[in-house]
Amino acid sequence: MPYPMTSTSRQYGNVSGLPQSTLGNRTPDEKAKDCQKYLMVLADQRLPWEPAIDNIIMYVNHGRRFIQDTELWPGQQTGQEVFDDSAMLARNMLVDGMVGYLCSRNQPWFALELPGKFNFPRSSAMRSWSGRRVDEYPQVQQWLQDCQTVMYSAFNRSNFYDIVTEFISDGATCGTAYLQVEEAITEGSIVFTVPHYRECFIAENQWGKVDTLYRVYKMTLRQFVQKFGEDKMKAVDDNWYNAYKQNMYEEREILHAIYPRQDFDTTRMDARAKRWESAWVYRKGGKILETKVRATNTSTDAGVVMLAEGGYDSMPMIAWRWRSNDDEVYGRGPAHDAFVSIGLANQMGRTNLITAHQAAEPPLIAYSDLRGAIQRGPAGITYLESNRGDIRTRAPMPLYTGVNQLPFNIEFQDRVTKIINQHFHTDVFMMMSGLSAQGNQSRMVTEQVQELQGEKAAILGTRVGNLQSEAFDPLISRVYSIEAMAGRIPQPPDILLQSEHGPVEIQYLGPLAQAQTRLTKVRAITTGLQLLTQIAQNNPTSIDVVDYDKAALEVLEAVSFPASCYREPRQIAAIRDQRNKMMQQDRTAENLPKVARAAQSLSKAPEAGSMVEKIMSGAGGGGEEGAPAQ
Repeated sequence: MPYPMTSTSRQYGNVSGLPQSTLGNRTPDEKAKDCQKYLMVLADQRLPWEPAIDNIIMYVNHGRRFIQDTELWPGQQTGQEVFDDSAMLARNMLVDGMVGYLCSRNQPWFALELPGKFNFPRSSAMRSWSGRRVDEYPQVQQWLQDCQTVMYSAFNRSNFYDIVTEFISDGATCGTAYLQVEEAITEGSIVFTVPHYRECFIAENQWGKVDTLYRVYKMTLRQFVQKFGEDKMKAVDDNWYNAYKQNMYEEREILHAIYPRQDFDTTRMDARAKRWESAWVYRKGGKILETKVRATNTSTDAGVVMLAEGGYDSMPMIAWRWRSNDDEVYGRGPAHDAFVSIGLANQMGRTNLITAHQAAEPPLIAYSDLRGAIQRGPAGITYLESNRGDIRTRAPMPLYTGVNQLPFNIEFQDRVTKIINQHFHTDVFMMMSGLSAQGNQSRMVTEQVQELQGEKAAILGTRVGNLQSEAFDPLISRVYSIEAMAGRIPQPPDILLQSEHGPVEIQYLGPLAQAQTRLTKVRAITTGLQLLTQIAQNNPTSIDVVDYDKAALEVLEAVSFPASCYREPRQIAAIRDQRNKMMQQDRTAENLPKVARAAQSLSKAPEAGSMVEKIMSGAGGGGEEGAPAQ
């Protein structure tokens, strides 16, 4: 193991001996020293997490380097300590399933909406729209769809779909994942980066939201020059030029600190007055984070300078916790919950492998004069002297090891593997395959499949909700901000500028989110209508209590029906008016033969003795009594 499963005595800095911060008007170098100091504080706060995280990485995602592997070259072989890969398979299934069900490249996975309602005064010409949702207005619907088109284009031009699997994998493995969202202005695209767990140190605000992130990572000397300029690097490090000429691909550390700016000023236009402060800190020699022994009066800011200072309008770094305890800053993932079973499965695999080796290649016992002469390989021949007696008594013999079968059978291993799969929720994404494996050959109707999908989505709903609130919401907001600043977001319609409404909200459209919506909203509407139909058989007027137009809209919105396919209210009214006219014409056409037959019957004389003749005779008896009928 890279770390023992106990606490460690390492420390990055002496917290009690740190110098006081210079608050108020600080020089750039004073800010850099404060950043260096608080980096040491945050590093010590994260230190107790590192042993457990490294053990989880070793067994669940050994391709991701350990936290302490800062001096090892990438590409080194890993996984030598792993004897069971059930946890890795479960993690891959969880990650691939969440990406496919939540943010797939091949289908829309989010939409923008304005659920607020209009409130126009009675004197306004728009008073008929008062009380209705803002996004029901046709121009607003079109604007939201245009914004979505721009944002989907931004995601497609970026590398988001290439790295999102690594982002979710870190969350499922380490419990905390990081995503950096930056704009490549010259290329007109957005660049996403997934920093390693070892690089990032975080802090929360009073509401439990991560608002401070310090990232320590390595850049080559060439990248330093590209980002900050050669003159700047020469000014902060007098040995820079010689090192750069000798090897421009030498790596050195840099600190990027992002935190809320205390002197945020909306009236200023420069980057130093933006909401989020960005400080790039460098130490002469290129070593930012060094492990310190516990000592008093330890100086940590020697040679620390500010390379660049700027700001962001929106937070460029996203920290997502799979779940977090109230008294902990860093998150815990399914790998933390399953680690007991993961360790058990790995130990069982190791024991079975050793036992199988002992059974296949048992230790031998032989006479000492045969030392070095025994050939144990395939087709090997061991030669014995002919004068040494019976060969059967001189031949090497296997030493009894007591191995008759493997100590852990397949059933027990499968039980442990099933527990690991349950921790990683693999059954949510393999529901239909699981039913086929169980031999359920009966054909399931659509409603049954939807019920099963909704049930599984509800089980994973809490984790998906945390991913959406801590990761996808700020991610989409950040992309929207970048596209708006670049001028690619269309101008909103005048009605939004002239009315009060709430902010734009995000609705998720992936299959997993839709399964939850169908389980609740659609099922409630369909069940209610079915019950109403049964009631209407006894009381037909009961159907009047439901507005079927609104029910239809709710169902279509729940299944993410495209807004561009909706008809405007005046079109609906025209269609219904035309339909009523046609129905009236059809009824008139059906009644014409009846009217014609009635008119024809009135022109004929009634038959003698018929009821009609008696009625007409009675009706015509208005003359004198006894007068002959005319």
